[in-house]
Amino acid sequence: MKLTLCLAIFSLLIQSHESSSSLPSNSFLGIPPQDEDYFKAEIIKCKNGSKKFTRTQLNDDFCDCPDGTDEPGTSACPQGKFYCKNAGHAPSLLFSSRVNDGICDCCDGSDEYDGKVKCPNTCWEAGKIARDKLEKKIEMYHEGVALRKQEIEQAKRAIARDNAELLGLKNEKKVLEKVVKQLGEQIQKLDQKERLEKEDKMKEASNEIVENEKSGITDAKNVELSEDSPSDQNKKDEHETTEGLSREELGRLVASRWTGKKSGDQAEEIDAALSARDAGDEESVVDDAGHSSVRYKIASENHEPSSDIASQSHQSWLVKIQETAQNLLQSVNLLSTPVANLDANQVRKEYESYTAKLSDIESRISSLTEKFKYDFGIEKEFYLFYDRCFELKQDKYVYKVCPFKDATQEEEGNSETRLGNWEKFGNSYRMMLFSNGDGCWMGPDRSLKVKLRCGLKTELIGVDEPSRCEYVTVMYTPVVCLEEKIKELKQKLESMNREQPGSHDEL
Repeated sequence: MKLTLCLAIFSLLIQSHESSSSLPSNSFLGIPPQDEDYFKAEIIKCKNGSKKFTRTQLNDDFCDCPDGTDEPGTSACPQGKFYCKNAGHAPSLLFSSRVNDGICDCCDGSDEYDGKVKCPNTCWEAGKIARDKLEKKIEMYHEGVALRKQEIEQAKRAIARDNAELLGLKNEKKVLEKVVKQLGEQIQKLDQKERLEKEDKMKEASNEIVENEKSGITDAKNVELSEDSPSDQNKKDEHETTEGLSREELGRLVASRWTGKKSGDQAEEIDAALSARDAGDEESVVDDAGHSSVRYKIASENHEPSSDIASQSHQSWLVKIQETAQNLLQSVNLLSTPVANLDANQVRKEYESYTAKLSDIESRISSLTEKFKYDFGIEKEFYLFYDRCFELKQDKYVYKVCPFKDATQEEEGNSETRLGNWEKFGNSYRMMLFSNGDGCWMGPDRSLKVKLRCGLKTELIGVDEPSRCEYVTVMYTPVVCLEEKIKELKQKLESMNREQPGSHDEL
């Protein structure tokens, strides 16, 4: 009986020792440094807000919070997270269920503190690659920060140029608007003047035709009265040659002679009658328009007065017909264009030229005004991205990202697919968002997220589709190389470069 009691007490002592050895000696074991203040209060809330627990219940190997807030350093809560400090290497997080499972998960061995397994600290050796990589990253950031400053300076100069251009264009627009208005008014006046002049010419031509017809009848009678005069026998012969023609035909023949052209047998008949005259009896006349005509003169000085009157009357009739033909030709624009018309054409050309220039200026003003509406970053660091596009060829697709405009995907030999239109920056200018792209079949509209990372040149690296029609890519650019990030990286490197830690038994 006594022996059985002793064995029971001994078994309880062993279980108590094993239970106490499974608890961490440091109650803050497994807690990230940035969360330690959260667990220093006497009463602590579960992070999901469901319950509360006391500080003595922290890491007591009993799960009080469903989300595992109270057991980061034990395996009591499946949802708990254990923090590996990994001095000399990069810190890491693992599920609390892997604590004291006999496998060394943390390079510093801190996850196996119950003593069942002795884990060597391999963080210094394993961390050498990570430390070298971090040192190179810091160097790259230094170069990137310098390039970023250059980009910002270039952006400032570009903004100043665009502002100056916009101001100049607005002033030029005001001047051109006045010029175009004045030219337009001048064209209206010229159009009205030309219209009135045309109407006057038509009226004059019409009146002259009527008068010439009346004059032709009177002249014909005068010729008949003077046909017995010997001195005008040649004129009589000419009149007899043409008297069989109508006035319209006679007018055309005279007009054709005026313009230097002849037509048909009737023109030949007139030419034959007129060529019979002596060379001394005719006189060539050239008018201002360059056309020639023949006017006949009387060689004899002993003609009777009645014959002179008849001859002058007949000559006046021919001259009037010639003038009428000239007026008719001018009225239908067969002669040279008047100087006033040339001036009007020049005004119209100037009007068209200045109107086109004004349209171009208005278009450029609209473009610049629209450009200035966008958010280009705190220091306008993205201003030079406005008129640029960045391409990436991946597999059979070519992806094009144009900040502040759109993003597309083009397959070789097929049409272009729009992945989205520019929406805005996100995540404190660390991401570009494009939305409302082409719709997917039985799915949402396409969209694209562009994650921005520090790099020495601006380029796209890889495109992924984690969800249907939702695309993600990474863009490296010096524009996001921030100086404050260098301080953070240096602190991390200093933490990794501390003196090589001892074994985990010293924790």
